[in-house]
Amino acid sequence: MEQLPANDHIWNRKLIHLLWWILLIYEVAAMIGFFFDLYDQPAQWRTSFMQFQVIPTCLQLSLMGAGYLAVRYLKQYSDFIMIIWTMTTVSIYIICIPELSKSYELISIPIIMASIYFQKKYIVFAYSLGMVCLIALLFNQANNDITITPYEVIVSITVVTSTALVCFAIMNKGLALITLLKESVVREQDLLIRNVMIDRLSKVDALTELFNHRSFQDHTDHLISHMPFDTPLELALMDIDNFKKINDTYGHWVGDVVLKTIGSLLKEVLGPDDMSFRYGGEEFAVLFVGKSHKEVMEVCEQLMQIIRETEIPEMPGQALTMSIGLAPYNRNTMKKAWFQQVDECLYVAKRNGKNRIHAHFSL
Repeated sequence: MEQLPANDHIWNRKLIHLLWWILLIYEVAAMIGFFFDLYDQPAQWRTSFMQFQVIPTCLQLSLMGAGYLAVRYLKQYSDFIMIIWTMTTVSIYIICIPELSKSYELISIPIIMASIYFQKKYIVFAYSLGMVCLIALLFNQANNDITITPYEVIVSITVVTSTALVCFAIMNKGLALITLLKESVVREQDLLIRNVMIDRLSKVDALTELFNHRSFQDHTDHLISHMPFDTPLELALMDIDNFKKINDTYGHWVGDVVLKTIGSLLKEVLGPDDMSFRYGGEEFAVLFVGKSHKEVMEVCEQLMQIIRETEIPEMPGQALTMSIGLAPYNRNTMKKAWFQQVDECLYVAKRNGKNRIHAHFSL
């Protein structure tokens, strides 16, 4: 099963902050206990102050300093250092606080902490270190003539071992959830990609890779609804001259080559604000946004010139031309009437000899 990367410095910083809070809470509690001892046993205040305040505080501050240096200069071992640091902190409290002298189950805390790294080696290390500390604490208590029953030893070992097993179970469950989450994210990404591809296929003409007729209608409606009132909008309908003859003479596959070539030329010549579409069959539509009629005419003439100069290898010696109809959008004109105006202009261009541009009005 996949495991998370080691040396999680963010979590280590949080654990260090937690150790500072534990030390602060201990200092407050020890000070309160000292005042009670001062009231109940004023003659022994020095002993109480040294035992519960000075010695544990000095040990903890020394441990803090050593821990900071170790984490800073041995970053690759920072996770192991944090476990040792926490285990030492717990051991100090068990040794220095009489009420905790037999609370060996506190050794479970560093083992629980090790589980946040989501790697088995850290739990194994914390458990092994905990058992060593437990044995050392038992020997220390025995040397200090503190009675330790076999029952207390068995219970302590059982609690520490059970904690390690529970941590293993929690870690395995967490890793399983992470795996499921990753699989879910991958599935969602695949679904999103498929939806994008389906949406693209529904809006883009597969042959020319231009937007299709449906997209033309959607873009036109959007521009009419959201375009600023004073922004010029002009529509050009473009029809390849003698396209039926090309299909009949050279075959439909050559007709497809011509359509793809026109689509490529439109994408090269048009500006970033202009939108080109395959309107249907051999017809193309272009929406010119923000251009004056003069600028639109210049672009269309440039496009026609490039098309005339383009050679189709499959049609040797055969010139390629296009007829164009133009009409600007008028806010007082319905969209359907606007399309009819452009279509009529294209018809006039075809009727008057093809290979020309006819606009709805003259400048």
